[in-house]
Amino acid sequence: MSKQRIEDCYFEHNSTIFSEMLGEDEEYLRLKKAKRAAEEALQSVISKEAWNQYLALDEICNELECARYKAMYLAGAADYEKISK
Repeated sequence: MSKQRIEDCYFEHNSTIFSEMLGEDEEYLRLKKAKRAAEEALQSVISKEAWNQYLALDEICNELECARYKAMYLAGAADYEKISK
């Protein structure tokens, strides 16, 4: 499988790869619930401008995490391709 085909496969399925992996995981659900509770508490005590800055920072963190998962996925797929030859 070529690198381009691996990347195409990733982009075709990236919206479900990790949600399927984590969707039923109890620890993931616990952490997600805790994050929501912390965000609600934070939002109630800071200004709207500070909240918007927090949301912007959170979005950057999410994008970085997605890039890390993409790199891990592509590296794993490339390793699998080398091993299976």
